[in-house]
Amino acid sequence: MDVARGFGAVLFTALALSWGAHAAADPAAPTPSEPDQQCLACHGQAGLEKTFDNGSTVALHVEGPAFAASAHAPLGCTGCHADVDLKKHPGASRKAASARAFSIAQAETCRGCHQQIVDAHDASMHGRARDKAGAISAPLCADCHRVHEVGRVVAGNHPSDSCLSCHAAVATHEKWLPNTKKHLEVVACSACHAPGAQRKVDLRLYDPATKGEIIGLEAKAQAAPLDATALHDLVEAVNRKRPGAQVMLVGRLEAGDAAAAHGLALKGKAVKDCATCHRKGADAFQNVTLSVVGTDGKRARHEVQKDVLSGLTSIDSVRGFYAMGGTRIQWLDVLLGLALVGGISAPLGHMAVRKLMRRKDKENE
Repeated sequence: MDVARGFGAVLFTALALSWGAHAAADPAAPTPSEPDQQCLACHGQAGLEKTFDNGSTVALHVEGPAFAASAHAPLGCTGCHADVDLKKHPGASRKAASARAFSIAQAETCRGCHQQIVDAHDASMHGRARDKAGAISAPLCADCHRVHEVGRVVAGNHPSDSCLSCHAAVATHEKWLPNTKKHLEVVACSACHAPGAQRKVDLRLYDPATKGEIIGLEAKAQAAPLDATALHDLVEAVNRKRPGAQVMLVGRLEAGDAAAAHGLALKGKAVKDCATCHRKGADAFQNVTLSVVGTDGKRARHEVQKDVLSGLTSIDSVRGFYAMGGTRIQWLDVLLGLALVGGISAPLGHMAVRKLMRRKDKENE
């Protein structure tokens, strides 16, 4: 057993065993900390809001259980709202002319932990639109991430879901992009709309029965990357732990890091050349990872050999990411091509034989 195969065995065993332990457990729902409960005594009231002089309002209601289960819960309320003096609160708050101005000021809090991402957003089309007078619809951090409820990971099925909640991209892309639906299912918007970003393929474990990514698996980081055989064994091991399941690996083409994913350019600068991804040796397919969501809700990424997207042993495990020419599995393209040719040739051959037989029968009359 070589090093990569050995790593695969360690990884998929850890994954399968950890899932079994997680499935059997039924942890109680998290509850807010005692200091946060003091804040939620007021902010937990439905309908709580602040009204500004211009008549605009901003919601101040926070769902306690949702916040306790969020990625920001360990910070506590004061982690982001350090300027609030509980002895004087809710006295005079920071001055703001409108709900929009208040929200923009609040968004600056994110910079404390997410400096590079906020800088990228500031330079993006969204950030520039935000700074224009009257541009009240340009998204802020909270518009996409719901800061009091944000999960530890984004485990959505399709990487374009967040963008499609505001942009009518389907109709626009159907005018020029072949197989639009499949692209929007597996290609993150940032893969094309952040033209300077390094792209990668991220593989995730997907269960068609639940139509969602599997959450609650653990794997220890190892030095050697996974190969195609190890990935196949991993999927089989997880399926054995889930009787009747047909878990598969689904690939997502996305920007290489979070900062790049937020640095979106105007649509006129978006990548529209199919060869960027579909040519042989495309850069996006040189960087492959497997990401796993652990029982703690955090996503861990593991390096994968890029050849997993071009080997015959990958056909079964990456079937959720296959489109003719969309992966580098050339033999699969050949087989599919032969199947199409065979499917067309059979009825044509049958018709030709029948025509010859009729001609022969007429000649014998």
